[in-house]
Amino acid sequence: QLFVFLFVSHIFRQSGEFSSREWSFFLKGSEGRRLFDADEERWPEWTSENAWNELTELISLPGFEDLKNEIWAAEEEWGIWATTDTAYNRYPSTIREWSEWRKLLVLKVFREDLVSYGMTNVTGHYLGKPFTESPAFDLEASYQDSSPTAPIIFVLTQGTDPTATFTEFADRKGFGERKLMLSLGQDQGGKAQEMINTACRNGSWVYLQNCHVYASWMPSLERILEDLMLRDVHRDFRLWLTTMPTPTFPVLVLQSGVKIVKEPPNGLKANIRDSFHLAVTPDLWESCPQNANNWKRLLFSLSYFHAIIQERRKFGPLGWNIPYEWNQSDFSASIKSLFTNLSDFEGVPWTALNYMTGVINYGGRVTDHLDSRCLNTILARFFNVDVVADGEFNITADGIYSIPNDVNNIDVVKDYLANLPPFEQPELFGLHSNADITFNRATSRKQLATILSVQPRTKSDGGISSDDKVLLLAQEFEGRLPTNIDKSKAHEETYRLTEDGTMISLGTVIGQEIDVFNRINAKLKSTLKELQQAIKGEVVMSGKLEAMYGSLLIGKVPDLWHAGSYLSLKPLASWMEDTLARIEFFRDWNDNGLPASFWISGFFFPQGFLTGVLQTHSRSNKMPIDDIKFRTTVTHYDTLDQVSLPPDTGVYIHGLFFEGARFNKETMSIDESLRGELFTSVPVVWLEPVSRSVMTEKDDTYKCPLYKTSARAGALSTTGLSTNYVLSLDIDSGHSAPSHWILRGVAMLCMLDD
Repeated sequence: QLFVFLFVSHIFRQSGEFSSREWSFFLKGSEGRRLFDADEERWPEWTSENAWNELTELISLPGFEDLKNEIWAAEEEWGIWATTDTAYNRYPSTIREWSEWRKLLVLKVFREDLVSYGMTNVTGHYLGKPFTESPAFDLEASYQDSSPTAPIIFVLTQGTDPTATFTEFADRKGFGERKLMLSLGQDQGGKAQEMINTACRNGSWVYLQNCHVYASWMPSLERILEDLMLRDVHRDFRLWLTTMPTPTFPVLVLQSGVKIVKEPPNGLKANIRDSFHLAVTPDLWESCPQNANNWKRLLFSLSYFHAIIQERRKFGPLGWNIPYEWNQSDFSASIKSLFTNLSDFEGVPWTALNYMTGVINYGGRVTDHLDSRCLNTILARFFNVDVVADGEFNITADGIYSIPNDVNNIDVVKDYLANLPPFEQPELFGLHSNADITFNRATSRKQLATILSVQPRTKSDGGISSDDKVLLLAQEFEGRLPTNIDKSKAHEETYRLTEDGTMISLGTVIGQEIDVFNRINAKLKSTLKELQQAIKGEVVMSGKLEAMYGSLLIGKVPDLWHAGSYLSLKPLASWMEDTLARIEFFRDWNDNGLPASFWISGFFFPQGFLTGVLQTHSRSNKMPIDDIKFRTTVTHYDTLDQVSLPPDTGVYIHGLFFEGARFNKETMSIDESLRGELFTSVPVVWLEPVSRSVMTEKDDTYKCPLYKTSARAGALSTTGLSTNYVLSLDIDSGHSAPSHWILRGVAMLCMLDD
């Protein structure tokens, strides 16, 4: 789809139908810049502040100037359109006669999650429907395009293995006994070369698997193919290669070969049917007669579990913090564990079964403790007494997905699977319906980032060159950078010494934070100055400066700035605003003393701040710090402005966001998100240090993880926790059990990506 869309865009940009400014807006939008005053200008209830900001950028383009007024004039119609799941098919009457391209720009503003569908519409409108459909996988046609010196290259994707397809094709073409197969790995190069030499003489086929694993041998493969072009090769000889996308694969081989990509089957239906095709055979189904009902129902339930934990990966961090590569071997090992436990016992040893499946077989791959919690919560849905009870066991409330009453005959079960819907709703995985929006939005952003990464450097409609654009941006950023924070001008309370002569704990914390942000500020100043000099030709444009130039050109934060800085996924303009706000937060703390509420999102190392709060309580109450933990109370303060005084003990923190749920101020508990509401602000939170002895575990409390960014995953630190993870806050789970919110993937975030 991306290639064809790029094809369309190039044709019609050359013809003038797509202007350069429109193309730039499509790829980069507002680039994170704040273009209207949210305190002065209102926006419709059915849209968001960010969408209205994007619209403000769009109306600066010719032909879109009156769009805001037209939206207000037909607000109800626009509101209905913007909240439908098929907004890409039918537009408000105001713009219904516009070109598909211009309608796509409006779609990007209000429904970013549907942009990929809009791109397909643009392609179909300008080139025709055949260009919107992927060609069927045709190994015969690929074989006809190949030659003895043009290898056939299977580009692997997760979950695909073309070996069975190749073997069947070789048998069909009469090469079943004339094929040589080898899985590449260390010290296999000599054997592979010998196979190729032999096959060149007698006309056999050579199948080399997993070229990406043996990166050091790839230059040798390139030389072998160069030699083949200079010698006589049997006309029947073919070289078949499989590889994951990798920069180590030889470009010459890639250019000369026939590339084939086969996507794995998507969706739970395809996944679970594959399990029954490959692992759950009729013999296996009947292999436990002494405990037949329990065996068949739990085997079916295990197949559901295996499919669901794999399909949750597509929802990104809402599904799993880390996308684990569970595969058929985990499923097979769990089947053996299930068989062993049911063969040796009359009933079902639930504890042993849950431990072997959730902790050993599948859990052995899990490295994040919160992913482990989620995995075992999902497993509890499929391994419990209700599954083996008589009657139908519903997996979803509507009964579409279930374990039927009659599972005696495997053919009946397969017929049931064949009638499952081809696509499933997020609710099947325990997620909110908004998870689909999150998934589609991530897909659209990834596609736009890919298109942006291959764009050439050209002049805009205004005739501004790339050099001039980056130079102006660098000058603007440099002019906005403040002076470093001066600790010598600190308020007397900021670094106050206690009676025993030691500095207060929070004084140490802010001192370290100021050092970090002063370094970041200094780096920004020096690199921006060097880049301006390099553009003017006064100094050499180094590799790092060249990379920084390219990042600024496309509105991305340079890797040079990310190094040694705080975790962030924001675009360039938003990142700069965020960095300046952080510096001012610590300057205010330094100059005016402790704030009434702390912007926890502004810390480079918020875990250090939280430890400082615990240490303060520990020293003042002469308690071991290991005996103290935080009691979490979500207050009635919606914003920082409402907080006038700090709490008597502990601290107030603000600046947090809920993902996957919202906080209901009427019930003072977690509640379901509203449709289309992906993130919501969290009121000011009171973190009160208390003795562990007075804290009791409650059944109605959800331990909500707090992360720095929406990616959730991070590097594994020396504590065994992710560097993205801050802490878990105890929040009232409301009308639902904590397990409900675990399946929802509910978390708090310190910042959003916009």
